[in-house]
Amino acid sequence: MRRAAPAAVIVALALSLAACSSEDEGPGTAVPTTTASGPVASSQQFDRPFPVTGDGWDATVTVSNLRIVPSSVYSDTVVAVDVRAVQASGQPVIEPSDLRAFDPSGRQLERIDNPAGTVEDPLIRSVMATPGEEVRGMVAWTMPPGSRVGRIELVTPGTIGSLTVTRQPADPQATPAQPVT
Repeated sequence: MRRAAPAAVIVALALSLAACSSEDEGPGTAVPTTTASGPVASSQQFDRPFPVTGDGWDATVTVSNLRIVPSSVYSDTVVAVDVRAVQASGQPVIEPSDLRAFDPSGRQLERIDNPAGTVEDPLIRSVMATPGEEVRGMVAWTMPPGSRVGRIELVTPGTIGSLTVTRQPADPQATPAQPVT
């Protein structure tokens, strides 16, 4: 008999909580369903063009040459990529903020807003209006010491192109280890 009393209290509590939550929703209120909106990420490869879309435009983008860039301006390591976009239709817009870099844990790296002087040809916001028009430039991020690049994403209103980094860039300033003699 003593065991039945706690069970009855738990059942009564559960029923009263359920009644409260259904009263909060009101009669006829539907429980909202979660639906995906926006583009779904697609896997892409470095050095291979992939389609990118926006509001009434299409382009082809190639992301290549992930590398460490020597810099005396930043205490962190600077990594950069080359970006090439070619107009397919409409008036595509490409800008540095479309590209994001992440470490393997998913933490976003800080993009260098004005990389002039750090990279040779920084990508600037560009609108392509002529069929086949091409835009090229470089995007750079700072990466804390000891970190790695996990992926780079190109995000537009209609596309999320995700490039997974499988080979880390080599530091051109690193000296090779001397053999122990």
